[in-house]
Amino acid sequence: MKTIPYRCDDLRHKALLGVARSAGTSIQRLFDNFVTHVIADRQAEARFAARQKRGNPVRGRKLLAEIRQRIASRAKA
Repeated sequence: MKTIPYRCDDLRHKALLGVARSAGTSIQRLFDNFVTHVIADRQAEARFAARQKRGNPVRGRKLLAEIRQRIASRAKA
């Protein structure tokens, strides 16, 4: 596992800490969840684009909506 440093001012750090505490997690886990969402959303868009090239864009849009809904429900859990 690699470390990715993130520098921010005290105001942002306090805001991140507040968000993490209200979610009952750490700042590290908060960033991990954010990165997971970004990667999953990017992969879903790539699958959507691939399906759109092959045809049946309606099914592709439905799939993209389902994937985003799954991602959102995981974030709430």
